[in-house]
Amino acid sequence: MNGNTIFFISYSNADIEKVSPIIEVMEKDYGVKCWFQEKDSKAEFVDAIMEGIENSKAFIIFISAHSANSYFVLNEVNHAVEWRGEHEEYKIVPVIIDGEHPEISDSVYKKIRFYLGRLNVICGTRMESADSLVAKIFDQADFEPASKALHRSLYHSSESEEKRLRAQNEILRDFSREFFEKTVKPDFYILDVGCAAGDNISLRLEGLSYAGLLGVDIDEAQIEKARVNYGGERNSFITCDITSDKFDDVLEDYLDDKDIAGFDLIHISAVLLHLSDPVSLLRVLRRYLKKSGSIFIQDEDDGANLVYPYSKFFDRAFAIWADSEESGDRCCGRKIPSYLSAAGYKHVSLVKCGVSDAGLTQEKRTALWDIYFNYHLWLAAQENMFRNAVKTGKMLEEYEKEYDYYKKEYDEGKIFIQLGFLFFIAQK
Repeated sequence: MNGNTIFFISYSNADIEKVSPIIEVMEKDYGVKCWFQEKDSKAEFVDAIMEGIENSKAFIIFISAHSANSYFVLNEVNHAVEWRGEHEEYKIVPVIIDGEHPEISDSVYKKIRFYLGRLNVICGTRMESADSLVAKIFDQADFEPASKALHRSLYHSSESEEKRLRAQNEILRDFSREFFEKTVKPDFYILDVGCAAGDNISLRLEGLSYAGLLGVDIDEAQIEKARVNYGGERNSFITCDITSDKFDDVLEDYLDDKDIAGFDLIHISAVLLHLSDPVSLLRVLRRYLKKSGSIFIQDEDDGANLVYPYSKFFDRAFAIWADSEESGDRCCGRKIPSYLSAAGYKHVSLVKCGVSDAGLTQEKRTALWDIYFNYHLWLAAQENMFRNAVKTGKMLEEYEKEYDYYKKEYDEGKIFIQLGFLFFIAQK
């Protein structure tokens, strides 16, 4: 093993049948690398043992009546304790696996208690599963397995999440950037409907001169983020349900405050697919759009997704999204012209169709992949997220089996992907 080793495993060979299933769960189920000898340590391996301890991130000692009095195990513990004394971040996790001795109190444990007496000890019971014991070991070692770490990076406020989301927003910004550069003028007032944390519209307006921006979203926490990150003299963010009557009041108050007749640009991105009656919202917005203004709408349509070479792997991904309670109408994009027409808009134009990985940096290629294909996005709420949890759960199982292969192929540039983002403009 080398510096990528996570755990050094110390145990007595007499306990091999108890320890092996635990190591198997760590390595096969979680991809953890362990320094694990299937035979007792020997004197000629001293250098390798010391190196293994020093290259690991944690020392896991499986305690039994056998290991507590093993000459080689005690030597390993001694070196681990010395190493920990020089490296505070190094973890030592004692795990009792001897069902006859649930505590390190008997005289048989006297020697090992000398080294580990002050450490918190995990007591495994005879009935406890290997998975349960592994979870306790991970927790005490302050170790988060890769799958959970990735999941957290996608869902929690963290540097990795912000970096990923910014890369995705930059992809969508570049997709429509030319329109904003040509359209937005210094005297423009802009309305962003469903603005979330303000990242999307702020990136699209980055470096451009405009008079004012009003962002509206139902999520107070997101609005607060928008205020902190983008609020100021020009930018206002307000919490409001855009499908409620109060939305009219918010818009009228803003226009009165700015003493303007309407908005020069109304921006809606990934909102209509979540609404049961998008036409009603569009009718409301039309009343607040200047005659010379434009409405910008971007939304998704799986019918415009393209992947080459063809594989059922990607079909599964699109089918999983289609069954998600949270993903909305996956055919929304193609319906936007009819929605706009029904709401009374004129001069409806499809400006762009499809965001592809062609020409993207590796970071943005990865971000594009994560928009649709990273299966960790589904894991947190799998039980509550899908309309047909049983059927979609089986698809997820098949999808996960092939995931690493297709991700590798994509990373190596062997797969072309276009995602069905469409953006339209129209006038009053």
